[in-house]
Amino acid sequence: MTNTIEVHGLEVAFGRKSVLRGLDLELAEGSLTALVGRNGAGKTTLFRTLAGELVARAGSVRVLGLDPRRERRKLARAIGWVDERAEWPRWMRVEEHWRFLAPFHPTWDVAEPVRLARVFDVDPRAKLVELSRGERAVALIVAALAHRPRLLLLDEPFGGLDVLARRRVFAALVEHLETAGASALFATHSIADVERAADRVALLVDGRIKLATDLEALRANARRFAVEIAGSVDAWRPPLAATIERRDAREVVVCALENGDEVERSLANDARVMRVEPLGRDLEDLLAASFAEEGSR
Repeated sequence: MTNTIEVHGLEVAFGRKSVLRGLDLELAEGSLTALVGRNGAGKTTLFRTLAGELVARAGSVRVLGLDPRRERRKLARAIGWVDERAEWPRWMRVEEHWRFLAPFHPTWDVAEPVRLARVFDVDPRAKLVELSRGERAVALIVAALAHRPRLLLLDEPFGGLDVLARRRVFAALVEHLETAGASALFATHSIADVERAADRVALLVDGRIKLATDLEALRANARRFAVEIAGSVDAWRPPLAATIERRDAREVVVCALENGDEVERSLANDARVMRVEPLGRDLEDLLAASFAEEGSR
């Protein structure tokens, strides 16, 4: 299986502020991957780099086999890029947006945005600037799908959608991936969106991808434990790649996103550990634990 995205050692900075710090990411063909991270973690910076808008300080980036900076126009014809930061003329209507985009995409299907607009209840005559956030997000997704792209880059596209619109959009995305053999990377803060739509999840922490795995593998391998420690907990560190979600005077909550069984065995053999209690491993709890560790540094 080939990769639609290959990023290795990516570094992006704004002045002296480093945002992405040696980031590695691979996106397999046909996958629907959720990019999850705290506000300011670098999700939008990564998307803008993948789309060729930003220059990397170091590292390599290939999207559909292309260099996003050197072959930006060629890449733009092959991807569907939804970016909420974009601005439109006040006069531009949804259907005028379609006509503006069509010449840039040789594979544009005139009938497809009309069909999707009916499915999503999008008014082609509505002005983009007068739509609500959710309505505009749906209109932009319709435009992104109209040329049947090989890759969709969706930066927080679902924030303003109601429940019904979310279900329709997710169904359309899955249909597109299956029929076109395409891939998608979408950023979201909603764990419900991850569980509903994604087959893979990439966790962006401190400018790096901390974990990229199949969603089912994460559910199977991740563990959380309440651990009672003899003596002071300040100098104690969890085994392997486990992290500390929180701690008090004698107890810590440990999260292991990988190798949970090995971590549990290591805890049981630690001379300072007096008690290990398995906790729930809801996906939201697992991912929130990693963010808590990031914020504690």
